Amino acid sequence: MTVKNLRTAKCYEIIEVKVSDSHPHAYKPHLHSQLSIGIIESGETILTIDEVDCHFSKGDAVIIMPYVVHNCQPVDITNWAFTMIYLDDTYKDAFEKSLGKDLKIGVAKLGPQEFSLIKNLSRTLLSEHHAFSKEVEIIDCLSTIIDSIEVKIEKTFDTHMDAIRDYINEYFLKELSLDDLEARFHVDKFKMIRSFKRLYNTTPSAYQLQLKVDYAKQLMKTESDLASVALASGFYDQAHFTREFKKTTGMTPKYYLTSIK
Repeated sequence: MTVKNLRTAKCYEIIEVKVSDSHPHAYKPHLHSQLSIGIIESGETILTIDEVDCHFSKGDAVIIMPYVVHNCQPVDITNWAFTMIYLDDTYKDAFEKSLGKDLKIGVAKLGPQEFSLIKNLSRTLLSEHHAFSKEVEIIDCLSTIIDSIEVKIEKTFDTHMDAIRDYINEYFLKELSLDDLEARFHVDKFKMIRSFKRLYNTTPSAYQLQLKVDYAKQLMKTESDLASVALASGFYDQAHFTREFKKTTGMTPKYYLTSIK
């Protein structure tokens, strides 16, 4: 796995470029807090969201919206290569606003033009090009994607479940309880679990755990003390953090930390 972090001079976002992660545990259901764009460079995979399967193969490009739980299963792990770019905050917010109210997507398959743009963008981000050039290319790439989304998997909306998910997004570092969620949102806890899992392919507690792990991964870009990362991410201690991180990602925090440095 190759992971490189870059910081643009103007916006100060941390941009992560991940190339060819063939670790089998990386394909469990998971989410990213960032806007994700990527390309399939060899092989093929089935990407699942909301129990809908979408086939991707060499030459395809994809965009995955933030906080969308998805599962990616390569058909042949020995013939599988991809590049993913994760864009934080400013780019993510601007992209979502540009979509408008009428186009709300979870995952979208993109065409050959976007494949070339994303491939060139990944090369630029991993190069020594000036930050100005990198930012221009990022925005140009996202603008093209907005104008040419051709196949989309729409997210299913449920007012109560969306409100509960938004609440977990905001307070995932706190200690949550089903009784509190039931009282706050006036939804029976049994119905809540069934509906949440149907919509997001995970339970509220598992979703909170994925947010904690994702947050820890962001912290590790600038913090090497894993005990501090564990506590800051809402885990009881480093042992608890290591156990849950490995269960979610298939690798230990220490291994992940060395891979991004």
